[in-house]
Amino acid sequence: MRDVYRYRVRMLFDLRWHFIPGAIFLACLLPITVAYSAPSTPSSRARAEYVRLRNVDPAGTDSAYQTEWEALATRMRALLGASVKADDINYIRVLCADTHMRLYRTTRQRSYVMTAIESLKPIFARDVRSDEAPLVAEAALLMGDLSLAAGSHADTTGEWYQHATASGGEIAEVAKSRLLGLELKTFNRFIPSRDLEVPRLVSNGGVRSSRMAPIVVLDPGHGGGDAGATGSDGQLEKNLTLDVARRVRILLEKRYGFNVLQTRSRDQFVPLARRTSYANKKKAAAFISLHVNASQEHDADGLEVYYLDNANDEASRKLAERENGVREGEHVDDLSFMLSDLIQSGKLEDSIVLSRVVESSLKARAISRAKGVRSLGVKRGPFFVLVGAHMPCTLIEMLFIDNPSDRAMLSREEFRSALALGVADGIYKFVSKQ
Repeated sequence: MRDVYRYRVRMLFDLRWHFIPGAIFLACLLPITVAYSAPSTPSSRARAEYVRLRNVDPAGTDSAYQTEWEALATRMRALLGASVKADDINYIRVLCADTHMRLYRTTRQRSYVMTAIESLKPIFARDVRSDEAPLVAEAALLMGDLSLAAGSHADTTGEWYQHATASGGEIAEVAKSRLLGLELKTFNRFIPSRDLEVPRLVSNGGVRSSRMAPIVVLDPGHGGGDAGATGSDGQLEKNLTLDVARRVRILLEKRYGFNVLQTRSRDQFVPLARRTSYANKKKAAAFISLHVNASQEHDADGLEVYYLDNANDEASRKLAERENGVREGEHVDDLSFMLSDLIQSGKLEDSIVLSRVVESSLKARAISRAKGVRSLGVKRGPFFVLVGAHMPCTLIEMLFIDNPSDRAMLSREEFRSALALGVADGIYKFVSKQ
C-alpha cells in the first residue's frame, strides 16, 4: 500500500512539469484574449440592444418591436437605479430617455414622458466636463421635446432648446429650427427625435458650382453608441471611418468641385435605412460606405471593396452580419435583398464598375505605396446599408483593425490620407464618365 502511495506522489511531481508550462502559456495568452474581446457589461449590452432596435425599427413605431423596446426600457431603468460606471451613466440616461420617448409616441402613455424627463435631470445637476458638452446638448434638445410632450409652456421648452444651441455644430442648428418653430407656432410637439431626421448637409465651402456639381454621398460607418470594430489599442472603427470620410470630402470638393454630403459629420448614430434614403433624397450620383474590417481569428489582413448582392460565401455573409448588427444565431434577411433587386437591378452593373474603379485607384494610391498591405479585391455581399440605394453604391472595408500590421497602418495619418486620395480619385473617375 505504501508503494502505491509513493507511486502516486511521484506521478504528481512528474505531471507538474507538464502542467506548469501549460499554465504559463495560458497566463501569457490571457492578456491577448482580453485585448481582443469586447467588454461585456450590463451597460454595453443595453447599448448594443438599443443600436439593434434602432436599425430594425428606426422610428420606434413598429408594433412588432414594442415588447422589445419595453424590455429595453426596463433594463435601462434598472441600470440607472444601480451603480453604473461614470463613463457610461450619462450616455445611458440619454438612451433611456430616447427609448421612453419612442414608447410614448406609440402608446401616448404620459408615464413614459415623465420617466424620460427624470432620467435626464441628473445630467444637468452637476458641472459639465468639456468632453461631455455634445452629449449634454443632445440631452437638452431631447428635454425640450419631452417638455412639449408633457404640455409645458413654450417659454420653458424654449429655454431647453436655447441650452442646446450653446454647443454649436449640428445640434445647435436643429435646436435653432425648433426655436423658430415655436416662435412661428408651426412646431409639431410629436416630432421624432433629432437623429431620426434626414442628416443635414455638410458645409461645402470648396465647391465651385454647387448647382452643376455632381452630388456624392459619403457614409462613415457606425457612430454614436455603435462603435463598430475595436482594435486592441483602443482604436474604434467609427472614428477611423469619419476621419477618412472628411479627407475624401475635402479632396472631392477642393480638387474636383464635387458637391459632397455625409450621412453623419460627427459621432452620432444614424440608422442604416436612413443612410441610403438620404442619398436617394439628394439624388446622389454615387453612395460610398466606409468601414474597417475585423476577423474572428484576428489574423486576416488587407482591403476589400464590396457591391450589394446576396453572397453565397460564408466569409462575406459573416462580415455582412457584423456590419448589419445581426445578433449571433440570426441571419441576414434574404427578402430584403429580393425587394432591393427591384431598385438595384438596373444599377448593379454600375455598382460593380464603381467598386472596381475605386479598388483599382486604392491600389495605385495607397496599397502599392504601403509595405505589407494588400488588396483582397472586389467582392459581393448582403449589406443592409446599401439596400434601397437608387444610385451606384459600394462599401469599402479599409484593412483589418484587429490585425497588428493593418492597425499600425491605420494609425498613420499619411496612410489615411493615401486611402482618402484613392477613394476620391476612384469616385472622380467613375462619376466623370457617367
